[in-house]
Amino acid sequence: MAITDESFFNENIVSINKKINLILFCAIIVPVCFVLFTFIGFWYVPTPYAVMVFAYTVILAAICFFLNKSSNKVLQYVSMYLGLSAVSGFVFLLGIKGIVVLTVSFAFAPFLSCLYYDRKLTNITTILNFCLTILAYWIRSSAVTLVLTGVRTPMRWFIENVSGVIVEFVFVFLIADTLAKRTNRTLRRLVSTTEDVSKAYKQLKDQNLEQFNSNRELIEKNEFITKLNDELNRTNIVLQENQHKIIEFVAKCLGSHDLFTGQHVIHTCKYVKEIAIELRNSGNYASELDDEHIERFTLAAFLHDIGKIHIPEGILNKIGKFSPEEFELMKCHPMEGRKLLEYLPPIDDGEFNITAKEMALYHHEKWDGSGYPYGISGDTIPLCARIMAAADVLDALISQRLYKDPMTIDEAMDVFEKAKGTQFEPCIADAVIHLKPLIALIDSDFKANEAEQNAEELAWWQRYHENLMNYGKGEV
Repeated sequence: MAITDESFFNENIVSINKKINLILFCAIIVPVCFVLFTFIGFWYVPTPYAVMVFAYTVILAAICFFLNKSSNKVLQYVSMYLGLSAVSGFVFLLGIKGIVVLTVSFAFAPFLSCLYYDRKLTNITTILNFCLTILAYWIRSSAVTLVLTGVRTPMRWFIENVSGVIVEFVFVFLIADTLAKRTNRTLRRLVSTTEDVSKAYKQLKDQNLEQFNSNRELIEKNEFITKLNDELNRTNIVLQENQHKIIEFVAKCLGSHDLFTGQHVIHTCKYVKEIAIELRNSGNYASELDDEHIERFTLAAFLHDIGKIHIPEGILNKIGKFSPEEFELMKCHPMEGRKLLEYLPPIDDGEFNITAKEMALYHHEKWDGSGYPYGISGDTIPLCARIMAAADVLDALISQRLYKDPMTIDEAMDVFEKAKGTQFEPCIADAVIHLKPLIALIDSDFKANEAEQNAEELAWWQRYHENLMNYGKGEV
């Protein structure tokens, strides 16, 4: 049977409906963990609230499951809208209690909707999530710490936070709408091109011997096939670029939650690429570090700190060192990142997903086993995470933070020299040290381009902490 636009998009709806249904079933674990963590004293979530979330998730997951079992086109469309609404509602339920950071999480359902390649659906989902986000902030406005302590009124807290949400929503809407529109057009061209290729090959097969002996006609057919293959390659490139843009956007959204993480992930992507190339050039892991793997490592570095969206902003942007309790909470972000990346749709047949999860989970492990969260050592740590760890520390040392000034390049190289064989694999530490001149140029460019933005954001957070301290003392 010939491939058509309608059949392709109908099959895609069925496939994505099943994936969203799987996400809903996996989400049932969340309220169960609420009860378990509350019982052991690790986290407090009211039991009635956890039961409500559990019942909501089970009921909607079950409804979507039975809808997906039907081959009826109308029921599949119902499942599509219900599934996205259910995911949006789940984020909303977590948001009203402050379980998740809404400024990043409300974009989850809109970007899931992009997988349907339906612009109208994406716009509806985005607007729904915006409304739910506003409602969640309104519900939370009377229960946040600043309101309960009298520092803010519910309305003032609501207006201050929702103003930023509206600005972020504009960007989410524009990007999601553009992606849905472009991917729909691209896929329709791809499906049409695929059908043309199929017809062309069938036509070639059915040609009789006399037609194949005609050199002129054969050349024309070959040129036609070449043209179609070139079009297929171009459309595949466009699809890959769209995937990269979505990943970069999610990473940049994290920058709205943490003063330095947005720039940090951009920096570390560059350093991961240069360290990997230097390792290969020096004869280390030459077979593992081909161009495809280096590109995958570079892109996955965007998501290595995604778990920080579950860390409160007051801790991420704290001036001064963390308390022991705060540091223990910060140490949870690798595992939180690994959990979040379970929801990422398969990219590059799932190979990218594996790399991204390994980087997120293991980038704070050390060569001698003194890192976290598991304390593994040596080759047990995946190569991508060992490279990510070096890039992560390098940028942290030479970049501005709220609690410290940047080190010089020479001071940073001394740190890597001393940490060779302990915190870092020796060949990776040597690669960083050998890259010193290039790192100095890259760092200089970053600082020149980001100086004004860093100064403004740094001043804002310093004023924020000063005002917070003054409120605590009863001063205006």
